[in-house]
Amino acid sequence: MMDSTKDPTLIKDPTLIKEPTLLEESAHLPVREQVSPRWFYILMRGLLSLFGAGVGFLVASNLVRQGWFGGPINTVYVTLVGLMIGYLLSSPIAKSLTKVFNKTLEASNKVPPQAVLAAIVGITVALIITVLLNSLLERVPGFTWYWSLLITVLLGTAFAWFFVVNRQVFRPTLPAQARDTATTPTTLETSKLKLIDTSAIIDGRIADIVEANFLDGTLAIPKFVLNELQNIADSSDSLRRGRGRRGLEVLDKLIQQGKIPTQVMSDDVPGITEVDEKLIRLCQQKNAALITTDYNLNRVAALQNVRVLNVNQLANAVRAMFLPGERLSMHIVKEGREPGQGLAYLEDGTMVVVEDGSDYVGETIDVVVTSHLQTNMGRMIFAKPHQR
Repeated sequence: MMDSTKDPTLIKDPTLIKEPTLLEESAHLPVREQVSPRWFYILMRGLLSLFGAGVGFLVASNLVRQGWFGGPINTVYVTLVGLMIGYLLSSPIAKSLTKVFNKTLEASNKVPPQAVLAAIVGITVALIITVLLNSLLERVPGFTWYWSLLITVLLGTAFAWFFVVNRQVFRPTLPAQARDTATTPTTLETSKLKLIDTSAIIDGRIADIVEANFLDGTLAIPKFVLNELQNIADSSDSLRRGRGRRGLEVLDKLIQQGKIPTQVMSDDVPGITEVDEKLIRLCQQKNAALITTDYNLNRVAALQNVRVLNVNQLANAVRAMFLPGERLSMHIVKEGREPGQGLAYLEDGTMVVVEDGSDYVGETIDVVVTSHLQTNMGRMIFAKPHQR
């Protein structure tokens, strides 16, 4: 990752307000990493084994009727053989069925509740109309149950499609929680999902910000960011290794805190290897905000209409302001760059340049604020020794 610096420029979110599509609505649903359900795999293997046992029992019964062998014990043996063959052959079939089930589960999690409600209403209306049509057409010669089934399928598909396309009319009937999840044009301005950059994790202050309830929504750490953090922690350079391990500790603290949901995202951006570019693309796809301390990433993401939450900007915004004429008690740490200057620091790290303060290095003196300067590197305060 690029070195992070402080940037006082406030980034505004220029997201355009437009009518949400089904894909845009799904981007605001809670994001969570999908894991193949183990219970479904076990259930499939059990059912396939029972199917094998059933086939074995039918084969054994048929052989008994044809006189190939007799006695119920042989039927039991052939049934057990069918059970074992079904169990041995069930593993690849169960894995395939589990993958299909998991993909279906992922797709259903991305469907907005408003669309589901509209489809249910459409199918219900279609079933009512089908019942009325059956009453009218049952006396028509040649009208059988499969004609009724065909009418039901056609009407159900047509009405479900119509109600989903015009689902905005059902918004007043949704529960409050569902209305929050189904985004409207006014809520497209603010995303509840926030992706965290490696620099913000290593910086560590994001954990304190979350603890202070300054963030809401869902925090997500993409897997490629986690991989980059692990590579830094495994570096041969002791300084990089220490930063990486500190980042892993901060990440563990974020996941364990109970203030807001924090999870790892498995989403990736194929065809892109640069982590910064992946983050920007993923934020655009998910309509998510980006949390970072990286000045260059901040600027590039803002240029691509990504909402950026810069921890350094927040730190600069909440620092105490000192007006000219205010008196402070400062400990002069070292000499400044210019002759006669002394340097001191506030508790939040703000540099205080004391004119004629080089003679007081190592001492704590009272100073009077003369001015302050805001730069890309942060804020500096200029002061001079208090004349008693």
